[in-house]
Amino acid sequence: MNQYFNNKILYAIPIIFLIVLLFRISYSYHEAKRQVYDFAKKEAKVLNAHEMAHRDYYQNLFTNKTIPLNEKTLPALPAYSSYAISQIFSKNNILNIQIQTVSDRARNPQNAADISELKAIKFFKKNPKEKEYFSDKNSEYYLYASVLRIENKCLTCHASKNKAPLFIQKRYSKAYDYKLNELRGIMSIKIPKNKINSYFMSHFFYSIIYDFLLFIVLFVILYNIVKKSKKINNFLEYQIHLKTDELKQTLITDNLTKLPNRLKLIDYIKNLYNASSVHLALINIDGFKDINDFYGHKTGDKLLKQIASTIVNLCKDKSTSVYKLPSDEYAIFSVADVKASEFINNIRTLINKIQETNYLIDGNSLYITVSCGVASNEHGLITKADMALQVAKENKKSLISYSSSIDTAEQVNKNIQCVTLLKNAIHNDQIQPYFQPIYNVKTKKIEKYEALVRIKTQDGRVIVPNSFLDISIKSKLYPNITKVMIEKSFAFFQNTDYEFSINLSINDILNKRTMDFIMKSLHHYNNPSKVVFEILESDKIGNYDDIKLFIHNVKELGCKIALDDFGSGYSNFSHVLELNVDYLKIDASLVKNITTDENSRKITQTIITFASNIGLKTIAEYVENEEALNILDEMGIDFIQGYFIGKPAAKLV
Repeated sequence: MNQYFNNKILYAIPIIFLIVLLFRISYSYHEAKRQVYDFAKKEAKVLNAHEMAHRDYYQNLFTNKTIPLNEKTLPALPAYSSYAISQIFSKNNILNIQIQTVSDRARNPQNAADISELKAIKFFKKNPKEKEYFSDKNSEYYLYASVLRIENKCLTCHASKNKAPLFIQKRYSKAYDYKLNELRGIMSIKIPKNKINSYFMSHFFYSIIYDFLLFIVLFVILYNIVKKSKKINNFLEYQIHLKTDELKQTLITDNLTKLPNRLKLIDYIKNLYNASSVHLALINIDGFKDINDFYGHKTGDKLLKQIASTIVNLCKDKSTSVYKLPSDEYAIFSVADVKASEFINNIRTLINKIQETNYLIDGNSLYITVSCGVASNEHGLITKADMALQVAKENKKSLISYSSSIDTAEQVNKNIQCVTLLKNAIHNDQIQPYFQPIYNVKTKKIEKYEALVRIKTQDGRVIVPNSFLDISIKSKLYPNITKVMIEKSFAFFQNTDYEFSINLSINDILNKRTMDFIMKSLHHYNNPSKVVFEILESDKIGNYDDIKLFIHNVKELGCKIALDDFGSGYSNFSHVLELNVDYLKIDASLVKNITTDENSRKITQTIITFASNIGLKTIAEYVENEEALNILDEMGIDFIQGYFIGKPAAKLV
């Protein structure tokens, strides 16, 4: 296509130059014609001005009687002498210009107007205000005429005949009875076209020759430039083609191992049509991050290359291809016409070889284990193999083959639906706090409430947090929920004397925007001493400095801190001392079994005693009956919370 385009340019150049040259010739010709016309008109005006000045001067010599008007001086009159002077002037000037006073009622036949001059006289009669006339209609000359009208000094000879000098009466029989300002004749100036045209046209032809030569030179230069650029363009096109191929290869090749990458695998599967069987194994190195962290990325890269080499050497079958996927993952794709069980056995053998291999890197001897997911003859082969791989990793299995029982598509759809539910709830203001009462065992009164999040849909359904909190954290929507709970809880308890608690996760505390919002809200709240923040003890507390800074800041404003779910998992009593909390909330897993399980009672008693000894208050969650209340009361619990006291509700008890 580009070759065709370049040839077209080469053919077009002479045509373009020819068109430009013809346009230039046409323009120059019309410009020369215009210049001839302008020159002739301006030249005629100059001559007319000179001639009229000469005429007026000599007429004044007669009127002021410097020269007496008589028969002897008559030839000196301008009207009489103009013909003779014109003849001499025409012969002596190089352009043969003729200047003469003429009239349609001339006394002297030699001053009679010709056809062109009569047209000029007719023009002046028709347009009495006009003073000049110019025409190029005659093929032989340009005609310029200026009007001559009767003045007072003319009436001496051109008024009534009987008042004219006697010698005039005797000499002329016509050109009498003129009135003042009547048209007497014209000053006629004729400029021959052949002389002036030859002068200007010679310049025109010289300019044409110059332009032609200049265009030839420019054409040769431009033609050579285009030919040169064609070669350069061909070279650049070739280089671009090479670089494009290199770029394409880069896009489908793993830079480290030089194996085809995930894009190449997807493209290959997409364009695979006639295979009767397709098999895919995804292999992931176990704990590769730890290898990277311990030995360094340089060693990690060398390990990835050696493993790639091992897999390639073990997959020599032409129907099988090896791919390097992102991070520490490999893919083995096969179109071998074998059963899925045979492919799985081959992959097991390959995995054993990989795990038996001693990888020597920079003096270090490394053994690895891998996890593998396999899928055969499935629609969405990569997705299905990846599902199997995730199950293998979660269950610490070396190989899992895909089956419908491990399909996570349904869970993915549920997650998507949950995210949609959360977004709609936030957008439509459906996040609502429900309040569960907290009972003071000593005063026998409800003195506190815990604000618990709910979603209340448009159809009236109330959705509890178990079904959406985890998804809200993974989808980064959790901070929005926290903000809504703070806003609505603060507004709800604004004019009450109840203490109320709001749950905060470690992620909330580590989120700068959420913390800024909390501090701003507290500064605007009328009684921060009624606010309790519950921090989940089961959350992974890694950065004590940030947690302690938050606790310090809110306690300065009068807030209290509760450590929630205390006693769950691996409870750390040092948390209590480190974090300077006010309440310990004993985990529901202990409280709900307190009436039947001795160990639960012992642990609960230990927590209550420990808290009491260091001056902390305790709250027992999940109190479902009076028996549990009585046991906890005997243990010395300060507060209880559960369905026995009251369920979470939109209004206070």
